[in-house]
Amino acid sequence: MADYETEEQQVEALKKWWADNGRAVLMGIGLGLALIFGWRAWQGHQLSVAQEASSAYTAVMASLENTDDGAEFLGKVKALKSDHGGSSYAAMASLAEARYHVEKDNLPDAESALRWAVDQGAFSELKSIARMRLARVLNAQDKHDEALKVLDKVSSQAYAGQVDEIRGDIFFDKGDAAQALTAYRRAQDSGGKTVSAQILKMKVDDLAEPVSSTESDGKS
Repeated sequence: MADYETEEQQVEALKKWWADNGRAVLMGIGLGLALIFGWRAWQGHQLSVAQEASSAYTAVMASLENTDDGAEFLGKVKALKSDHGGSSYAAMASLAEARYHVEKDNLPDAESALRWAVDQGAFSELKSIARMRLARVLNAQDKHDEALKVLDKVSSQAYAGQVDEIRGDIFFDKGDAAQALTAYRRAQDSGGKTVSAQILKMKVDDLAEPVSSTESDGKS
């Protein structure tokens, strides 16, 4: 703004500027306030939804632990997955549902619950856990090749040891001792998580000598 000689000139200039720009300024201020309060309202809504999902998951787990009524538990899981399908709580509830079905020796329904967790889970860690459990359930149904394909999609390197151990179990159940031993040894060398280092060692020891003997016989 140019320099003015008197305060009256400054006032008149401000009036003129306001007449020309005041509406735009007010609209800008209004839009800014709307964005601020809209963002806060959205944050508040998201927090409320997360709290509802958390409460629903707590109720799911309580019904699993404190009642023998499977229908009540499964009903709560279904409601949580319907109302909060994209949340981590829904994926965790689906994992709990799968565990329930496995304990009831209902592997097809366990498979369905784990597939839901894989397809709908929001976080890669939960997807990795769901895929490893799904591979075990598929293997228990003699779907060995399908189980191996599921394992190939586990992306988290933190579970490399467990993946190789499960892969070894699948090869063993297929009757491929050499591939099983290779997978078990990779699991040992990974330095990652495994179900049990001692159990893994037993698996390796049980297979190492027979596989070595077979290879020696083939060369002689």
